[in-house]
Amino acid sequence: MVIKGGVVHSESGVIGGDSPDFDTWLSQQLQFNEPHLDDDGFCERVMVDLPPVPAKRSERRATRYQYAAVIAASAIVCWQFPLQEALAAMAEQSISLYSLVGLGILSSVAAMTGGIVAARR
Repeated sequence: MVIKGGVVHSESGVIGGDSPDFDTWLSQQLQFNEPHLDDDGFCERVMVDLPPVPAKRSERRATRYQYAAVIAASAIVCWQFPLQEALAAMAEQSISLYSLVGLGILSSVAAMTGGIVAARR
């Protein structure tokens, strides 16, 4: 096993992650003790300069703003929807109340399923 240019080579070529030779080489490298390289406090300075982790309160505030935006957008859509004309058209075609309730439940389940799928991604 030979290392050339940062790549591990064996007699048969480059060693891959599934090769038993690679596992042997990796276990040997992980057990190899190297002296500590002093960085004159560089890591500590970088850690101090990193921004703080956002608090849970700011995350909740962002979530509330998102909910408020969804509610506002829904209110605008409902305000622009011609509800009276749609009800009059449905009454003229004598659509049953049960089919409307079923359609509403089906669309609600579809919307919730889409929200769950989107939240898991």
